[in-house]
Amino acid sequence: AEFIRPPYLHRGDTVGIVSPAGKLPLNTDTAKIRERFASWGLHVKFGVHCADREQPYFAGTDEERAADLQAMIDDPSVKAVIACRGGYGSVRLLPHLDLRRLREHPKWLAGFSDITTLHLVLRRLRIESIHGQMPAGFLFDEGTEDPSAESLRQALFGETECIEVEPHPLNQPGTASGRLAGGNLTVIRSADGTPEELTAEEPTVLLIEEVGGFVYRIDRIMQSLARSGKLENLRAVVVGHFSEMLGMEKFGVADACAIISSYTRPLGIPVVFGFPAGHEDPNLAVYLGRRVTVSVDEEGARMEFAPAD
Repeated sequence: AEFIRPPYLHRGDTVGIVSPAGKLPLNTDTAKIRERFASWGLHVKFGVHCADREQPYFAGTDEERAADLQAMIDDPSVKAVIACRGGYGSVRLLPHLDLRRLREHPKWLAGFSDITTLHLVLRRLRIESIHGQMPAGFLFDEGTEDPSAESLRQALFGETECIEVEPHPLNQPGTASGRLAGGNLTVIRSADGTPEELTAEEPTVLLIEEVGGFVYRIDRIMQSLARSGKLENLRAVVVGHFSEMLGMEKFGVADACAIISSYTRPLGIPVVFGFPAGHEDPNLAVYLGRRVTVSVDEEGARMEFAPAD
């Protein structure tokens, strides 16, 4: 089946905001979140349990969080479903969800980090989705620009066509095309052996990002990807933020990107480092499942999104 592209949003549409994983930080201002979407011309419907804090870690029980997400998927008035934050827990919802309904009534699902689990499900269902900033991470200080939130708005309204990146010393030159897949590296690896496992039977461009882990674990994951043959089938690799990495001096590397490069350099494919996606600003929104063309040369890199299949 061909990939389904949900309809882009229009002013006056309603978005549903849910918490599929961890509970919201205490300082999350849902009123300001509503105001931000209103400034985009959008109405907001919060999930019943979006701001629940009764559980030690999760925003409600698995059943409650799944019910919130399913309700937004099934609600015809909701045109996009946006995760308010990540953390951990989206995978626990899968036995309670029927995401197949999005093939009948497509709508955008947006988020990143732990939400990678849901993106992997939609990839299997061949439905495009948006990897981008979540409302709990919006910036609200007066006079502060928020390029990550603005990028999410542009993606929801269908305005994202190309992202350009500054040169990086670890970049590998070349041009290649394929469907964009990926997200958080740990979540991708944890899906191995499950129905959501990320494979690359068709031309694939892999996007990866990570936060808060020891670099030897990054090496372990890359070893697994290499030994399983998954890296050999990729057309290009796009490396986003690797944030708050630990144990670099002990492992003998300057940063996690040096580890990634040691595995991607022998592939002979375009590789982009420093792509603005992940747990730092800016976290620019991209269309997962979309055909993209990645071009890398001495002047930098660019990712172009195909207008239509």
